[in-house]
Amino acid sequence: MSEEKKARLFKEEDFGQFFKEVEKTAFSFAYSILMNREDAKDAVQEGFMKFYKAKNKVDLNKNVKAYLFQIIKNVCFDILNSRKNTEEIENLPLKDNFDRIETIDRKKIIKEAMKILNRQERMVVSLLTYEGFSSKEAGEIMNISDSTVRNHFMSGRNKIKNFIIKNYPKYARSI
Repeated sequence: MSEEKKARLFKEEDFGQFFKEVEKTAFSFAYSILMNREDAKDAVQEGFMKFYKAKNKVDLNKNVKAYLFQIIKNVCFDILNSRKNTEEIENLPLKDNFDRIETIDRKKIIKEAMKILNRQERMVVSLLTYEGFSSKEAGEIMNISDSTVRNHFMSGRNKIKNFIIKNYPKYARSI
């Protein structure tokens, strides 16, 4: 991308628009790692500040959103490393395959199911299922291969499915 387009992205009004477009997705991603609302908000804010400060390093010919998410992921890991315990997941977006389950039950089930996943699986499930990234893009964000992303996704998905079958058999048909 040209220097002119880069200059436009990092103009105050255009950067503000970019922020508005990706803020919710970035928050959900950070939240899937940190499992704490306030920490996720802080991570997104710090990630955007670092992204803006690194504007001279940003290659607009590549996936700018993936670069931003790499920064946010690193900020999240810094936060995790600075605290001992994580809190429970609260409000992950829900997918269509749980339409038959009441909203309160869906949140409870998703909350519990996501807790059984390891950090990598939780990140991959969040990026692919809730944030709409491709496995290639998720791999770029997480610095792992596309096939590793798919493996983590399948593993996480199977764990969630088995968890629901075991703990919520009446909802097993909806998955």
